[in-house]
Amino acid sequence: MPSKTLPEQTGNSCAAHCTVIAVAELLDVEYLMSKDYAESTLWPSLKFKAEGNLLIDSLAKAENSDPRRIVSEADTRWNAIKASLRCDATQKAAALKYVKSTDMQMGLGALFNMLTGFGTVGTITIEPGIYYNASYLMLKGGTATAAVYEGMHNILVTNHAGQIYYYNPNESKPTWSVTPDWTILEKQNKSSYSYVFTGVCVEMKKK
Repeated sequence: MPSKTLPEQTGNSCAAHCTVIAVAELLDVEYLMSKDYAESTLWPSLKFKAEGNLLIDSLAKAENSDPRRIVSEADTRWNAIKASLRCDATQKAAALKYVKSTDMQMGLGALFNMLTGFGTVGTITIEPGIYYNASYLMLKGGTATAAVYEGMHNILVTNHAGQIYYYNPNESKPTWSVTPDWTILEKQNKSSYSYVFTGVCVEMKKK
């Protein structure tokens, strides 16, 4: 079963933590298991970069991680790893219902549509032996239906022996947990936050 962990993330470095742990689990290596490596070396390469597009520039300003860069960095840094961007339109539509602002819904929808041009579109299922660096809506409130959108967050998901495990790097003491529904994770962070899968993830596996 998955067992590798790091200390709680600093800032918005969740995608870097998830990437490092996924590679360490897949390749069974310990040298990557460093918070400093995740945050000082990898994370700067994963952030959205301003490019004159209002949506992308706002994501860059907020220091969000770019799924396209997660793919390219994983493929470049680790020859034994194959990373792919996956997009699920059904999950995207379900997630947007949790965002109250119409403008925010439009922005997130536009981001999803932009990312589909760089990945595979279809139903995402959690398959054994694969790690999913998944993008979630971060909602203030322990129950998703009554929560308020606060931003984006990455959580790592995998399937082991028929059970779905997830790793939330912004817990005070991150660990792997089993869940019956990986698309909606409630009562996180001492029951103060919940997370809803956006329909976008980076699939990471051995070549």
